[in-house]
Amino acid sequence: MNTPLTWPDVLELLSQRAQGVDITGQWPRENIDDLSRCGALRWSVPKQYGGTGMPPVQLHRRYERLASACLSTALILTQRDAALEFLICAANNPTCDQHCRKLLAQLAANQIFASIGIAQLTTSGQHQNGGVMAVPHADGWRISGIIPWSTGANHSHFLIAGAKTQSGNQLLFILNMNQPGVQVLAAANMAVLNSSNTAAVKLDGVVIRPEDILSGPCPNALAVRNEYRRFTLNTCVLPLGVAAGALRDARELVTTRSARCKAVIKELRRQHAELSRQVYTQGADKVEADSATEPAVLRAQCNNLCYRCTAASLELAKGRGLMMGHPAQRRMREAMFFFVWSSGASVIEETLACLAGPY
Repeated sequence: MNTPLTWPDVLELLSQRAQGVDITGQWPRENIDDLSRCGALRWSVPKQYGGTGMPPVQLHRRYERLASACLSTALILTQRDAALEFLICAANNPTCDQHCRKLLAQLAANQIFASIGIAQLTTSGQHQNGGVMAVPHADGWRISGIIPWSTGANHSHFLIAGAKTQSGNQLLFILNMNQPGVQVLAAANMAVLNSSNTAAVKLDGVVIRPEDILSGPCPNALAVRNEYRRFTLNTCVLPLGVAAGALRDARELVTTRSARCKAVIKELRRQHAELSRQVYTQGADKVEADSATEPAVLRAQCNNLCYRCTAASLELAKGRGLMMGHPAQRRMREAMFFFVWSSGASVIEETLACLAGPY
């Protein structure tokens, strides 16, 4: 079981399992173990904490390849690595540095699993009645409310979570999933990615100690990640991966079609290459040059391209593509996910504009 695997080997294994993972909706533990065997769980951890500290562009290109093989597994890994980013940012905080460094070493060794639960502070916050609230307590803070979305919550030893104080400030903290007052609610039956076990988490008077506070109370506790964040367009990468997988399938399916059909797939591949170039250039440079390349626009363009590429693959597959055992329908359902994942008002606006076309 501990025999090392190469990255290409893992991609092939995950591709072979993707349909089964999608249909059963079961947590892909075998995939995660195989990621550990090829060293993937150490990529985003700095070397001083037992990781490999992979350069950001290389890391995100691997996220893209992973999404083209199995989006559920890619989502799980990126949410875990997002939790890692927050720990890394707080590793020099004298209040919680020892705790953060220990957790980072355990994550790198695949001894524990982690995820995030911060939607209540970002895209889902405006829809919550009260959200997740923090009040002062003799031992730190007492937290109550519902975290609306957390990937792999049932399988996590801890979450990086957020709450608001009565004054309107925010807290970012380490939430031990085994402590009293933490309840993972039943996962909703979604159209896709059920194997990610994304669920709400109910907190009922959970006590958070000072050594578990990563940031805050302050107006924007999530801003602590900006001190370390090395790639700013993370949410563009996974739709590029699903689009790439659909184009790979379409390239095979189009071989017996007309020259016009082949020209369309060639054009979609060109668009994918150009958009990919923009995402990786801007994401690494952290530059928002103008309205044509600002993050919301690029995110919307990636959503739209993914939708069009998966639709093209489904069209070429015809009736077979509608069957649950065919990758075309799975990728088309995966494209739906990007329209609802971490979509703030600006992303929704730009995405709708892309879908409408020139007007």
